Amino acid sequence: MTLPAISQLRSLVTVARCGSMSGAAELLHRSQSSISTQIKQLEQILDARLLHRHARGVTLTHEGELACSYANRVLGLLHELLETADRNPVTGTVRFGLTEEFSVGRLPHLLREFVEMQRSIEIEVVVAQSATLEGFLREGRIDLALGTTEYMSREPHIRWMTPLLWVGNRHFEVNPAKALPLVLIEEGDRRWGWRVLSALDEHHISWREVYTTTTFASVVTAVEAGLGITYMIRECLRPTLRVLGEVDGLPSLPSLEFGLFSSDLTPPRSVTALLRVLATAVHGSALSAD
Repeated sequence: MTLPAISQLRSLVTVARCGSMSGAAELLHRSQSSISTQIKQLEQILDARLLHRHARGVTLTHEGELACSYANRVLGLLHELLETADRNPVTGTVRFGLTEEFSVGRLPHLLREFVEMQRSIEIEVVVAQSATLEGFLREGRIDLALGTTEYMSREPHIRWMTPLLWVGNRHFEVNPAKALPLVLIEEGDRRWGWRVLSALDEHHISWREVYTTTTFASVVTAVEAGLGITYMIRECLRPTLRVLGEVDGLPSLPSLEFGLFSSDLTPPRSVTALLRVLATAVHGSALSAD
């Protein structure tokens, strides 16, 4: 019997996390064809189809979900084995703050995997706006934050740009004869939304609010239901959504700069461990060792 290779299991878990071969390739610093080959080899070993491939990426089949569950457990056990050999294991609690946009993406799954692999580290998560997270860092209420740089008074460990995208239900079609139906955060929390609405006004595109809410999670739910379209960063994309653009008669949108910030210039090893994982996952670049 041929046993799966660790690299094959890691590729499957990463593809599941990213929702695409290209995302997994970027995260693992390998070519897309290499990742695809490893998945095909794993499918042959298990004699099962593990992924549904579609225009927006990939999703796990029932067999893929089962295989991914076992893969996570195997990788976690291997990490535990390495920890037992480490005479100075990383321990502690990391208080991590992030914006709501990232909380509805793939990041929570990454945090779960981190906790499973780093059994001696605990994570406490706070979801808030970037300006609030800056205050929490300053007060020492959190150790690490992921937020937009414009609201932070300190230098990030790493920064990156990510574009705002028009997003709708997979079956949504823009009707140029009607006002654009928008799903929006309410005015007081709109933040980037005013720039988006200004872009529509500058291009003389009529619009109307069809759904207004206080949480980004309910924005996503309303868009998935087909009530209208909205704007979001690419990290929030799901297989149920599709990106709209110029071909749909919509203007391009600005990019936002995010960063990873810590309360200490030289954070403890537990914080650094999570920081390095996050830097690779959300930015695609490994953070250099201290």
